[in-house]
Amino acid sequence: MMTKFRAKLDSVLISGAHAGYWAGATVFSSFLVTFLIENGYTESQIGLIVTFMSLFNLISQPFWGYLADAKWDIKAVTLICMGMSIPVVLFLPLLLRSTLLLTIGCIIASCFENPVKGLLDSITNISEEKNRYIVYGIARGCGSFFSAIASLLAGNFLYKYGINWAFVIHGVLAGFALICLIAFSGKGYPENKDIRRNVSRKKDMTLKRAVRELSGNRLFLAVFVSTVLLNIGLKAGLTFTPVMINNFGGNSSHNGYSMAVNTIGMLPMMVLYSWLYRKKKINNAVIYLWACLFTVIRIASLAMVNSLWPLIFVQIINSLSYGFLQPAMIESIRQTTPLYLRSTAITLVTGVYLAIASVTGDYLAGVLIEHVGIKTMFGLCTILAILGTIAYLPVLRAANGGKQNYE
Repeated sequence: MMTKFRAKLDSVLISGAHAGYWAGATVFSSFLVTFLIENGYTESQIGLIVTFMSLFNLISQPFWGYLADAKWDIKAVTLICMGMSIPVVLFLPLLLRSTLLLTIGCIIASCFENPVKGLLDSITNISEEKNRYIVYGIARGCGSFFSAIASLLAGNFLYKYGINWAFVIHGVLAGFALICLIAFSGKGYPENKDIRRNVSRKKDMTLKRAVRELSGNRLFLAVFVSTVLLNIGLKAGLTFTPVMINNFGGNSSHNGYSMAVNTIGMLPMMVLYSWLYRKKKINNAVIYLWACLFTVIRIASLAMVNSLWPLIFVQIINSLSYGFLQPAMIESIRQTTPLYLRSTAITLVTGVYLAIASVTGDYLAGVLIEHVGIKTMFGLCTILAILGTIAYLPVLRAANGGKQNYE
């Protein structure tokens, strides 16, 4: 019997899983760039490594999501990915002398590390419908809040003791997330208010059929295209802000400050999203468009700064952008896809937008920086973000007409 105390404990545990995972993932992803810079890698090489990591995620993320939907328990799949990422990431510094081996190691780490993003989002989204004490905005916001704290503390620590410790810090934080997720039950409360719609699994569903069904969903495709275009500039900003900090005379400590400012406001913004959407009944599509506006401003701001501290200061805009965009995007997927495809849909969007955003926002952005400069590159990314806003309009029209497929 699921008690009220256990239901509340589950809400704490899923928030803890987000906190540990995102804190560790942020330390790994942000300081991986610094690690490569300090060991002589160029912007193009960094962009290429990150691009390969995301390209392989194009396969691995939907694959793990499909297994969670159609074959295995989603919690078990998430634990496998999270557990395997810890030793693989710890092993990366030993591969530094070979660019090829380091790239392969980063790819393998990414294929376990990055799918957890979509899987955790999916677990939280489904559990939110079963357990009234679980709120996605709070759980995911805890991930952003503690990633900000981890970035701030890790930046100073790594500046004093060496960048290689980033991989150990990742292991400790991911280990904490692993323990929280193991203890998480995922049961419904009250038990008579379990998921009502599309609850049955389709055991005969293949990955090909799942992708085909999603590809024929017009509103889901609108969310997908919009997310891809918006995240190109966001991904470029995440990857090349450490490069800009280095060019402006900063170090890993300043990178920690930057990441902390970047994410510190996401928790209140995600809580605000939940209040606006659930209490004030503001249309999710409208909030998504607000997020689009903040995203355009955030990317454009990176084309305008000329020194270190203004660069760090404008990172706060990302809290307004991502703090609304992430929960609004997950809710848009929920509204446009059936439950039996939910994990596949979320991991597919996450995997593909990371892959495409990395090809354009990492590798091609790195090439553009070397040839035309960083301001021009972010100017082009701003245009793509505007197009991403336009791409979402069919979802807004459908929402205003009450035509979301799975409301």
